Amino acid sequence: MPRPFVRISPALLVLLVIGLTAERSAAQELRGRMTGVITDNTGAVLPGVTVTAAGPALIQPQITVSGADGTYRYAALPSGLYTVTFELSGFQTLKREDIRLGLNQTLSIDAQLQLSSLQETVTITGESPVVDVKNTTIGTNFTKELLQDIPNARDIWAALAQAPGFQMTAYDVGGSHTGTQTGFQTYGVSGQNKTLFEGINVTEGQDTNAGYFDFGSFEEMQVGGSGNMGEQSGLGAFLNLTVKSGGDKFNSQVYYDYVGQQTLSNNVPDAFKTPGGTDSSGFRAPTIIDPATGQRLGLSRGNPITKQYDFNVNLGGPIRKGRLWYFLSYRDNNQYKTILGLPGEEAQSQLVNKTAKVTYQLNRSNQIIGFYNVRSKFQPLRDLSLAIPVSAANWQDSKNRPQKIEWTSTLGNRAFLDVQGSHWGNYFPLYPTQTQSTSTEGVPVGRIDLDTNQQSGASSLYHNRTTLKPQLSAALSYFVDRFGGNHNFKFGIEAYRERRQFLRFQPGNIYYRDRGNTPVEVDIYNTPNEGIDDSTATGLYAQDGWNVTRRFTINAGVRFDRYKIGWPEQSFTPEQTAYFQPVSTQETTVADLKSVSPRLGFAWDMTGSGKTVWKGYYGRFYYNPSTDVSQLENPVGQAALRYQFNDVNGNKLLDGPQELGRLLTTVGGAGFVTVDRALEHPYGQEASTHFEQELAPYLSGRASYVYKSTRNVWAEVDVTRANAYTIPFPFTDIGPDGVRGTADDQQLTLYDRPASAPSTRTFTNPGRIPGVPALEGDYHTIEFALNRRFHGKWLLLTSFEQTWADDFRSTTTGTGSLDVVRQATSTSTGSGNVIWQPNLRRFGRQATTYWNYKVLGRYVFPYDLGVSGSYKLQSGYNWGRNTSVPLANAGSESVLMEPVDANRTANVHIIDFRFEKGFKIRGAGKVTGMMDLFNALNANPVTGFRTVTGPRFKELIAVLDPRAARFGIRWDF
Repeated sequence: MPRPFVRISPALLVLLVIGLTAERSAAQELRGRMTGVITDNTGAVLPGVTVTAAGPALIQPQITVSGADGTYRYAALPSGLYTVTFELSGFQTLKREDIRLGLNQTLSIDAQLQLSSLQETVTITGESPVVDVKNTTIGTNFTKELLQDIPNARDIWAALAQAPGFQMTAYDVGGSHTGTQTGFQTYGVSGQNKTLFEGINVTEGQDTNAGYFDFGSFEEMQVGGSGNMGEQSGLGAFLNLTVKSGGDKFNSQVYYDYVGQQTLSNNVPDAFKTPGGTDSSGFRAPTIIDPATGQRLGLSRGNPITKQYDFNVNLGGPIRKGRLWYFLSYRDNNQYKTILGLPGEEAQSQLVNKTAKVTYQLNRSNQIIGFYNVRSKFQPLRDLSLAIPVSAANWQDSKNRPQKIEWTSTLGNRAFLDVQGSHWGNYFPLYPTQTQSTSTEGVPVGRIDLDTNQQSGASSLYHNRTTLKPQLSAALSYFVDRFGGNHNFKFGIEAYRERRQFLRFQPGNIYYRDRGNTPVEVDIYNTPNEGIDDSTATGLYAQDGWNVTRRFTINAGVRFDRYKIGWPEQSFTPEQTAYFQPVSTQETTVADLKSVSPRLGFAWDMTGSGKTVWKGYYGRFYYNPSTDVSQLENPVGQAALRYQFNDVNGNKLLDGPQELGRLLTTVGGAGFVTVDRALEHPYGQEASTHFEQELAPYLSGRASYVYKSTRNVWAEVDVTRANAYTIPFPFTDIGPDGVRGTADDQQLTLYDRPASAPSTRTFTNPGRIPGVPALEGDYHTIEFALNRRFHGKWLLLTSFEQTWADDFRSTTTGTGSLDVVRQATSTSTGSGNVIWQPNLRRFGRQATTYWNYKVLGRYVFPYDLGVSGSYKLQSGYNWGRNTSVPLANAGSESVLMEPVDANRTANVHIIDFRFEKGFKIRGAGKVTGMMDLFNALNANPVTGFRTVTGPRFKELIAVLDPRAARFGIRWDF
């Protein structure tokens, strides 16, 4: 019998969906879909069959009825385990048990009913499909077994490191990166990522994942980066996280783990234990000076954790069975870490999460969900490293608050409506370690040595940034059984306004740039100031999953995006009034971008058994600009004037304008950059194909080819100076040995510009400027993967991928204790942008390659003894040596002395194990004891070092974190 539904007039429905101006919250991605065809024993279709889906994720069972063609469908079901029952008078009742449905997955569950003269039920257990033969999206669903039972750092970046399609740009060992996000690439592409947390878009700016999560609260996590349809706007990764809902039975989990000095090994290579030591690859021991004696010391420790605990408790259950559920969770993850070369200093990272969720079933067709989460991060010495001392580190105590109200409605057997109102706020201070506030009293001025990238004194940027993002979304799924097959239409509208309020301040409003002990340049800041920027986004999409036949599906979609970027009326008065005047600005729009992006794919069930599928896909994705663009021009923002510095009296401090030489350049935005009013919208493209086969029950294999490209990317270009570099500048590269006049020297011809060349910094599409190449990249990836879903006693997930990249690369590498040496893809803004400066792009687009292999698995032995492990082998990254070149007129520029593919860092092997034993306690649930062993072989490859030519070239900054044993306990009841 059909279930009742709320009647909504077509006019009201149109107004409801169109009236919700929303962006990428995409709440519909919190669910999966189920469909199938019901036949009798002769193969004839059966209409009128009552189909009931029941499982722990549903407050009430969901009922639908097969149509005239025998097809039934569920447009949206929460992820989880289901029992599906098929009933029709005169036929045996059929039950399909242990059907696992994942996020954004479409399962085809066909049924054949047998005639029966008696009421009897046939139950089929354990035949859950493992291949999605309807969707083109490729990703990995992390269910409870992958989230909970595999050794990892209990954060989403540790999970990404285990997933196919992702290449990490740093290495976490058992939580060694707690409180610091690990960068990644998805099929070669960095950036333009999107994160949904309970359907809330928590993406900050263009692609940053702001905040840290309560890992123990997750119900499921889906990660992927290929074949996305209309709901996704960006070319990068899609991360989709859902939180537990409670249930009709009370349930709770208490988790605690601990790592301490007594559970850690030491993996410092012997060569670096000697002061000034050098290993066989030419890496040098770091410069460590004993403050008491002034003597140089050898390295005794790397960057190991000295102490870490993770306490996580959650509980859920019914307030009213079959009607109202609740879920609550709390997590405190606290770490102390030694920093290589800084004996006596510890960097702390503490992450605290509080979560609440309520689910109310109004009736069988309508549901309301409320969600609130608050996350905090405390790092009193953020960025501390051998190159960034305590005085130049940052003090951080940030907060992050996502929250939502969601309404879902099943509109008969053919339609499903999802409406969500959300808000996300991020409060992110970076204060001086000395004052832990916006005060700079007593904070020394900051300096950087351009020859070594060594910092001292203050940091180069302090701030207090607040980002507020109210958002709305609505999606309507509607099924039609005509027009040449079955159609699963989906229409969505999404919108947000991201407002970023950015307070910037700097000790003395100045920052010095030295060469060794000699000051050569100085930046004079326009601080303090507090700029406000807005990015308003509206997205509309429509897509169709067209089942042309039962075996062939076309997925077609189109997305419209509009981004309006600018700022409201505001003003400020800088302290350096001799160099900067008071500023007032009216409400301004700098860009109003509109774009239409098509998506088209197919999925062919090659045998008709639902076990072999070939997929093909093409899609275009336009960039999310965010407030990163408008803040470049907003006159109320941070900027600096960079001068030559003539230190007349040798005190290394600016005593007045008389010590200033020429103005070299402006730095930052605040009106020194103009956003091109004819700015064109950059885009990325994907063309991919995948072959997937069910090899055995619960086991699937996949082979993929993914091509991604970025086109017409925007960047800052000094349009006047870009073609003014015409003065030959002979330069002697003193080579890797850092000694002039030896065999490794090389003579280069670089180029300077006239000192009188004016500056016209413009944010534009570089390819539109004569003489400047377009900022573009191409990425080809092949991948092979096996996935054995947990069943019975074991699971397995393994993959290999290799990427060939061809793009522009930055000239510098990171110097933080957690950075990995690699020349990243040239960015659209900031120091990574090399596109307009001829010396920085002297090698043009550069070809690089990287690959990784990963395998993880679990087996449960008798007596509830579980063993699991993971092995990650990642290729080293290409890198090139760079030099800070003192051009006579243009000032210092960091220039590559060799192409990026001249060197490659060492491959990194990480082996982790877990051993656990469960004990059932009568009337009190189950207690599980765990021991995790991370970096079990105590591998010690060099991961961070200085790449600047000179006396400290290849000096060690970091080695892979050492072996760590973590002991934990979990109580489920």
